[in-house]
Amino acid sequence: MIDKKPNLAYVDMMERFLMNVVAFSVALVTKDYSTFSPEVLEMMESNPEWLKETVAWGQQMLAQSVVDGENYLTNEEMAEDLSGLIVLYNTATQRELTDHEDALFTNLHDRFLTLLLVDDELIKHFLEDEQ
Repeated sequence: MIDKKPNLAYVDMMERFLMNVVAFSVALVTKDYSTFSPEVLEMMESNPEWLKETVAWGQQMLAQSVVDGENYLTNEEMAEDLSGLIVLYNTATQRELTDHEDALFTNLHDRFLTLLLVDDELIKHFLEDEQ
């Protein structure tokens, strides 16, 4: 249960973070980098471990943000939903999602995004990082 109002001023930032975690997680497994920006490709070229390290960091940040004893009790529970989101994202890159798959993707995505938007510490971290 989310009993705090989401900070909607940071939807774009948190959306970008969440979808980067998902897209980078898929790319780490599939080795398909065709949707990556030139900047990301340059970082990967200069540091061969960049993608692996970025996925690990992003998933860790996500877990620290959303595993709070109420919305997700354990890292395993969160990882199960994140895995579902990642699988659905990967499926959507290969074919159109069914109505049921699309609804499930939206549900998981929106749950994670809302939890990120109520985490003032994570938002503060990203704002400091941008400076």
